[in-house]
Amino acid sequence: MTSIDYLLVAVFLAFTFYVGMVGGKFIKHSDDYFVAGRALPPFILAAAITATNVNLYSFIGQAGTASQHGIAIIWQTWTGNMALVFSGLFILPVLRRLRIRSVPELLERRYSGGVRALVGVLWIFRLTFWIGVVLYASGVAAAKITGVDSVLLWLAVFGVITVLYTMIGGMWSVALNDILQFVLMLGAAMIVLPLAMSKVGWMPGLVKALAGSGKLDLVPQIGQFNWKFILAIFFLGIEWAAVDQGLLQRAFGARSTKSVAKGLVIAGIVTTPFALLWILPGLASSVILPGVSNPDSVIPLLYRQLLPPVVLGLVLCGLLSSQISTISGNLNAVATMLANDLYRRFFKREAGHAETIRIARLSTLGAGVLMVGISLLVERLGGVVNAYLTVIAIMDMPLFVIAIVYGFTKWADPRGAMTALLLGVAAGTIVTFGFGFEFAGATLVSGATALMGMPLGHLVFKGKAALEKVDDFILARRGSAQMESETDGLYSVIPVSRAGKTALSVYFAAMAAFFAGVIAGGMGQAWGPALTVGAMAVYFIAGLWRLRYA
Repeated sequence: MTSIDYLLVAVFLAFTFYVGMVGGKFIKHSDDYFVAGRALPPFILAAAITATNVNLYSFIGQAGTASQHGIAIIWQTWTGNMALVFSGLFILPVLRRLRIRSVPELLERRYSGGVRALVGVLWIFRLTFWIGVVLYASGVAAAKITGVDSVLLWLAVFGVITVLYTMIGGMWSVALNDILQFVLMLGAAMIVLPLAMSKVGWMPGLVKALAGSGKLDLVPQIGQFNWKFILAIFFLGIEWAAVDQGLLQRAFGARSTKSVAKGLVIAGIVTTPFALLWILPGLASSVILPGVSNPDSVIPLLYRQLLPPVVLGLVLCGLLSSQISTISGNLNAVATMLANDLYRRFFKREAGHAETIRIARLSTLGAGVLMVGISLLVERLGGVVNAYLTVIAIMDMPLFVIAIVYGFTKWADPRGAMTALLLGVAAGTIVTFGFGFEFAGATLVSGATALMGMPLGHLVFKGKAALEKVDDFILARRGSAQMESETDGLYSVIPVSRAGKTALSVYFAAMAAFFAGVIAGGMGQAWGPALTVGAMAVYFIAGLWRLRYA
């Protein structure tokens, strides 16, 4: 990199910090800090969600994995986008009506304060681990691209800047920066893609170079990212889009349930073609830079080889923007849980807005320090993708089971919920580290154990559900003018018009065809991948169609 490149990066980081300071001027109330005053319109919400989901985990981790294992890793993004549509249509509007700030708060509304505290502790670790992974990816990228080969130095620089502006401005700073970072990130990707593809002779040359390698198999029969991985990551995607605090933090900032639905559906559809912006360069890098052993180093080395001065600096700014967006949003989510779910629960329930904001800012600082510490462990866990998949396979499905699968049933009780969560996490941990289960197997075990743990805990501990808590959830699912109090009308999760019902029927038919295509591809049927992709396209169209009708 030249001095001009370094200057561009410095100006970008300074401007990011300035925008964070501007966001601090909007903080008058604790809701302003945690959920941007619940005033985000659909466009800003969609940009914020997209900027959070498309990050250095994608550009560095997934692209590097594509270089070594092939195109099938793209399904982690594509099924996640399908999950955004599902959650936007059916789940997040219901949670938005409850006017909560965090997933643990949701679980207290449904179960008890004990469940809230347990999930709060577990989920603080889960989110901090995730942003540690993203921070590590940014440090590796900056070290390889700039030539200043000190990952620890870059971890400190990015960590300090992101923590400071998130502390000052909360969710308003996050949302304002997301718009800038979305534009920069997209611009960087559009620069790299044609350069990488031209180097290998565009698609014909890439297909010829990788013929017979198995890297172009969209639904592989064997390997780490085979058809079972696709099915497992689809269901984990539903979990992520339903109860991930970093995502929900933005969604809860929407000004209405309709804004939530539109924002998530639009973000899911828009982000889908984006996946090619990092997967195709990843595939190309396996031809341009064969033999690189560390998948997290492949793409930074590719950028350094392909990009001229100034352009390299601009691309690095785009990459860093995606990292900052993801980390800041999740730092704010961790601060919300520490201040709202632990401090106000166990130390000072009647804490005022000013005190709550002060605790949230201190929590952001503490989470930032822990984030840097976790980032130093990522390489030992097998790199960015493997580290993240390990944690979500263990922790995510048990939370989804108690919050969403059983959350809307009348009999589920707090003791059963705690039993399901603890048994699910324990089972996932044991089979992962004790028996060497891969991602799909660990996900199945943790989810199935949690499913069985709820009725087991209910029977053994003779728990009873609080009917008034269940009634709140049922009322939120149905919706009412009192709960909405919005200017753009009620959003009905189950459509009442004929057009809406038709769209919903097409939507579920497309989902069934998607599953059939994945299974057929896994069984070696040549038409399976085509059916899978085609069904996904219809799924998105039907979801958008559903939004138009009540």
